[in-house]
Amino acid sequence: MEAVSGILFRMYRGTERHGPWLVACLQGAWPKLVGAQIAAVCTPVDWHDRTLVVEVLDPAWRDGLRREQRDLLQRIRTATGDEVLRLSFRAPGSGDVNSSRPDSI
Repeated sequence: MEAVSGILFRMYRGTERHGPWLVACLQGAWPKLVGAQIAAVCTPVDWHDRTLVVEVLDPAWRDGLRREQRDLLQRIRTATGDEVLRLSFRAPGSGDVNSSRPDSI
């Protein structure tokens, strides 16, 4: 039997609701996906062009997340069936986005 999440991914894919739905799913799973400590300082806020935008509350954490982004991206890619191919970290309310291209994993 197929998981409901897989059915919903297909239903929303290609629609204007896909991005908000994907972000909402990731927000709900965020602590389990990235760990409680990381989840306490950042949250997914947007998804476009297969890039997940993550808002990081503490600037010091942005550097740490960049060092861990390959592992984080792999976990997120696995959880979303490769719907997310890149991560962007930004400060709250900021247009300052630092993105990463997917590595060959």
